[in-house]
Formats: sequence, C-alpha cells, structure tokens
Amino acid sequence: MNTYIEMFSKSMLEAGKSRNTITTYSRNAELFIEWLENITGEKFNGKITGMDVTEYTRYLSDTKKHSLNSIKAKLTALQKFAEYLTESGYMPSVKVEQKKGTTEPNVEVLEKNELYKFLRYVINTENKLNIAVVTLLLNTGIRESEMCKLELTDIEITERKGTMTIRSGKGNKYRQIPLNKDARNAIIDYIENCRPTDTESQKVFIGQRGALTRSAIYKIVNKLGEKSIGKNVYPHMLRHQCFTAMAKNPDVDLKTISSIAGHSNTELTMKYYVNSSKQEQTDAVESLTFF
Repeated sequence: MNTYIEMFSKSMLEAGKSRNTITTYSRNAELFIEWLENITGEKFNGKITGMDVTEYTRYLSDTKKHSLNSIKAKLTALQKFAEYLTESGYMPSVKVEQKKGTTEPNVEVLEKNELYKFLRYVINTENKLNIAVVTLLLNTGIRESEMCKLELTDIEITERKGTMTIRSGKGNKYRQIPLNKDARNAIIDYIENCRPTDTESQKVFIGQRGALTRSAIYKIVNKLGEKSIGKNVYPHMLRHQCFTAMAKNPDVDLKTISSIAGHSNTELTMKYYVNSSKQEQTDAVESLTFF
C-alpha cells in the first residue's frame, strides 16, 4: 500500500471512522493515485492540484463511464484525502468539485408476493437463528454491521414491549429502537431455545463458528432468498423494505423514520424513502397520452 494511503488510513482510524469507511476512502484514494501516476509517469509526491481533480472527474465520467453516484463517492473520498494531505502539510488546500447532476438512489425492495414467499420459506425452515435474523432486519431496519455488535444487554424485552440499543451505529451514533411483537417473539424464541449456552460471548447472534459476522449475516439472508424466490436478497434490502413501508404509512412522520433509521437528518431519509420508484416513473412515462 502507498505510504500516503497508509498514513491516511491511520488518521481515519484515530479519528474514530468505521472500518468500512476507512476501507472505502483508502481504496478510492489509491485508485486516484494509480490514475495520476499512470498519466504523469511519476511517483505520487503528496500533492494534488485542481487540474488533477478536473481531469480525474472527466476520466471517471467519459472514459470509465461510472454512474453519477459512483463518481460522487470517489470524489468524496478524494476530498477527504486532499484535506488530510493539506492538514499534514504536504500541499496547499484544494477543493474537489463534485460532479453536478441528480439521480435517484438505488432503493431495491421485494414485491409483496416475493416478500410473502420469502418470509413463508424462512418460517418453514424452523431455523430459529435465521428467523430471528430476518425478522429483526425487516422489523427494525438495522444494518448488518449493527446486528453484529448487538449484545444481550442491548436487548430489553418485557411482556408488552421491547427496546434494542444501538450503541455505535454508522457515524458512531447511539440510538434506541422499539421492538414490535414479531421482533420480540423471534428474539426470545432464539435466545431461549437456540442460542448456544456454552459460550462466553455476550453477542446476541451466535453461529456454529462463533459470533455472526457481516459476511455470515449476508450469506444467511442471501441463501434464503435464492432458495425461496430465486432472487438476490441481502440485508440492506430488508432495511430498505422496512423504511419504505414505514414511509408509506401516513400516520408515521419523517422525523420518526429518520430517528429509527439512524440518519443524520430527515433529508437523507426523504432522499431514500420518500420518492417515486423507478417502476413508478416508468409507468408514468408509459401512460402518456396526448390525443
């Protein structure tokens, strides 16, 4: 790994950034350096100019033909890298201009009949771990990374209500999420009848090889999706399913959804869950009549 990238990664780790953020930003900064060294024929010296940013943006758009979201993600990482280099004294400040334009976020959810078949299959497997994982993802919208961190003391359930505490969510945010009846029943059933008793781990979800990782959770959901409906179902899709359904309920306000989702603001929630789907847009165009 490039020395500058190593120092950049270390600075993010010291700043408390998540491992996913560190990996993504570091990889995107590394891709920029590879491009720059290939263009200039010189080894990267820790300096980025405005002209470099302009040409790199054009390269991503015109040569690589990346989507707008992909370009924005790469330029965001480049901005953070440039800020680090400036703060470390390697170069003067340079602003990374974002690619202009708008695009709808990719919010993929299952159709009603697909969701029904998927959940019916999950329940019929009678695998209490799988049922608890899917039910919690779908009924709370938590991220798989947050699910991995859950410990027994983070779950509080009484006869009529329950609460789940996310102590370190995305952006190191703390929040508490109410548990509905389905979520409470699934968790209790798993903990009382399936969770291993011969483990010292305090993690809620324990598999055959120990506490579940993000990869293990993804594989559980994906395998169930393939077997039930022959479709690529993944944990974040169930998160989208949860908040898309919540947003369609006129009795639930945007601030409430944002709080449960762990979003930094309601604008982010609106961007993802209060908008027309691509299918709805397609139907609108197809329905056009002028005569």
